[in-house]
Amino acid sequence: MALGDVNIIGDVTDTLAKLLSDLDVTLDSPSALKGTEETFAKINLFLYQVLENSFSKNQPWVTKNSGKQNYPPLALNLYYLLTPYASDALSAHKVLSHAMRIFHDNSIIKDSQLSESLRLTVDQLAICLCPLKLEELTRIWNALQTPYRLSVSYEVRIVLIESEIERTVPRVEKKIDIYSQK
Repeated sequence: MALGDVNIIGDVTDTLAKLLSDLDVTLDSPSALKGTEETFAKINLFLYQVLENSFSKNQPWVTKNSGKQNYPPLALNLYYLLTPYASDALSAHKVLSHAMRIFHDNSIIKDSQLSESLRLTVDQLAICLCPLKLEELTRIWNALQTPYRLSVSYEVRIVLIESEIERTVPRVEKKIDIYSQK
């Protein structure tokens, strides 16, 4: 297994942070971020859930050359919470709208924007805004044991983690006809 395979999720997070590079991006838990300066504006990108992509289940084994097959890769959807932090509400709204515009403008991340390890497994990543209800957002914030803050959720799909399971498929050497004419 290549080292990049074990860091695929980190590479996706790094790719998203690079898209937001003109903002002050933090990746910590939202509960850990506090503003101490008089004027500050940050955007927090927090991976809060990883789920298997249900549409990619039951894929066939991937045939490689030399008669080998690999077990299908694990396909994941990653869910991020995007939260602005600023010294006042208006600045937080501006930071959030700027970050949302960047994700909207880059809703499909293609080859040139992907890190090299990601290019080996996926052709592109899709960034989708997840319309969560207030109840769902409140549950996330309660799980973090932090008072609710304005935030939005994004889904990034499909992230593939290659399997190490491999099998050798024997070649057909002779044909046996078990049917005959009457």
